[in-house]
Amino acid sequence: MVLQKTGGIYMKETKVKKWVGYVRISSDSQMENTSISEQVRQIEAFCVSQGWQLAAIFKDEGVSGSTIERDGYQDMLHYIQQPEHEVGGIVVTKSDRIHRQLNHLLDLIEEELEPHGMAFISVTERMDTSTPQGKIFLQMLGGFAEFERATINERTRNGRIATARKNQYAGGGIPYGYRLWNGNIELDKQQASTVKYIFQEYVEGTNPYRIAKLLNNAGIQTKTGKAWTVVQVQNILNNQTYTGFNMYNGQKEQNGIRQKDVFPRIISRQLWNKARQVS
Repeated sequence: MVLQKTGGIYMKETKVKKWVGYVRISSDSQMENTSISEQVRQIEAFCVSQGWQLAAIFKDEGVSGSTIERDGYQDMLHYIQQPEHEVGGIVVTKSDRIHRQLNHLLDLIEEELEPHGMAFISVTERMDTSTPQGKIFLQMLGGFAEFERATINERTRNGRIATARKNQYAGGGIPYGYRLWNGNIELDKQQASTVKYIFQEYVEGTNPYRIAKLLNNAGIQTKTGKAWTVVQVQNILNNQTYTGFNMYNGQKEQNGIRQKDVFPRIISRQLWNKARQVS
């Protein structure tokens, strides 16, 4: 509280709250009522109606709200984190302008704003997290966010299963010898020749330790650019994918869908069987 002397009488001086606005548009095809200029107009009008000082408006044009890697958004976060700016909170026209996903919005409010006494205001949704009504709305958002996450996970899982059953690449790690190109798996010819070499050496009696040493001496690196170890050689020898057959076994769903030629064949079935017979 600051006391200011006026006409011999000390009166309490009320500080005007400083707020920042945030506006975003994904593309030029957005409707006019969500345009940058219209969002700015609404935010400015709202702050005037509340008697608030609008310190800055941060903008992102042609950027998706599904990512936080936005120049305007990051500049805004940096600005509000400076204590000298004395920011009361963030004002947007609608919550999806700042975040498309509810869990990201909740993270912003609960981690960046509330701990520092700042509020989040959505003009058209009449949401103000500094009020009791706003806090209730925030709790409701948390429930919706949890439901949204579960729905997205279910859709993603079903999508992976459907893709796998169509005998298409459905995600997951890509073994040594292959690379992903335009959504499809193709051979990495240099690595594929190394895979053949490992199998051939092994069936001819060379043990995994010796194979790893031969590869390292030849300057051949693993997929991550490191030296070969016994375990990595054994992983190659135990990976049936190189025969053109693989099992899609999603980490969460564990469905065990057998696929053929999603990963191009590098070795023959005969060579694979010979490697199984080596003691």
